[in-house]
Amino acid sequence: MLICKRANIAFVQIPKNGSKSVRQALLTSFGLDHGPVARDRNWTVEEFEAAYARDAVDYIPGVENNLDHLTLAVYRELLPQAYAAFRAAHSFALIREPRERFLSALLQRLGQFQELNGLRVDDPVVGTEARHVCEWLDGRGIFNDRTYIHFARQVDYVDLEGERLVDMIFPIERTDAAEAWIEGLTGERIAIAHEHARREPKKLGKVLYPSLRRIGRSVIPPKMRDAVHPIWRNSPLFDNAAKRYAKIDLSPAVEQFIQHYYAADFALYREARAQRGGAPAIRAG
Repeated sequence: MLICKRANIAFVQIPKNGSKSVRQALLTSFGLDHGPVARDRNWTVEEFEAAYARDAVDYIPGVENNLDHLTLAVYRELLPQAYAAFRAAHSFALIREPRERFLSALLQRLGQFQELNGLRVDDPVVGTEARHVCEWLDGRGIFNDRTYIHFARQVDYVDLEGERLVDMIFPIERTDAAEAWIEGLTGERIAIAHEHARREPKKLGKVLYPSLRRIGRSVIPPKMRDAVHPIWRNSPLFDNAAKRYAKIDLSPAVEQFIQHYYAADFALYREARAQRGGAPAIRAG
């Protein structure tokens, strides 16, 4: 959750929903207020920012995840000052089509926790992992397990105990509507970059990827590697993975599970697409 005190805006970050682009836009335009969460932990702002910079996952006892991935229930229970700041602000979130998000989360999980990077979405290991994840999710409500958090339901980030707490929701493909809404509130126009698309190697890229990755890790210095990585990913050897998501043949059991487990998210996405964004929310009090 991101609090912009100067603009009185809170952005609720949902895993796999383009949060990094929004974070950068808000940081650039308004700055971020880390005071409430720092006070919740009895830290100085400087201590919090140092922990965030190193991606610390242990600054909230009993919770594996960092602040980017916490649900509203966790904020209310463990970070009451940050939760109060969210409730006092105009809040918004980006919502993504659930099946597409599930496939993107599979690739994220395989790369981040199993070091299977450079996979194409039609790789058999993706289907195998999909079945495993569905078995793990089956019957679970709200959770915060770090290795599965990208599969958390989006509704748990905007609703709490059946009540909608986030003022505005926008489909991830309509960041222009979010920009207009923020401009209506603040009088300032921000620019949210479209950098959330996952890239996958084309067939030739898949063949070359392992060798080039080994060479890059062993020869190129880390800072240079970080600079080159976006150029490499945007090269003709890669394409946007989402272009093929609809054509991926998941098993009937997995497809049925996605429709059932994320039923509220499908409804949320339809709601986000149907609403007319751009007008400031009217807040009582």
